[in-house]
Amino acid sequence: MEIRQMATAFLSNGNDMLMMKKAGSRLFDFEFWGGIGGHLEHGELNSPMTASYREIEEETGFKQAEIENFRLRYVLMQYSDGEVRQQFVYFGETTH
Repeated sequence: MEIRQMATAFLSNGNDMLMMKKAGSRLFDFEFWGGIGGHLEHGELNSPMTASYREIEEETGFKQAEIENFRLRYVLMQYSDGEVRQQFVYFGETTH
């Protein structure tokens, strides 16, 4: 059985929430709006917050120092197609 670990972040600025329009994925063959994130790399398996900061910087250019009150809110787990999917969901604030 495989384990797929992912990290997703939602960043707010006042009443605005940063979302990313995604063209589709392995799970969805349609466009959708979602959080900032992706898969944990090998060296990040015990540090999903590190992976989340990396994904934020890769996808937005925002540095860790530009994000406040960053915290884990949810851990989602699902068993599907012979694998366990674990998603770490973070929320934070930015002035961008």
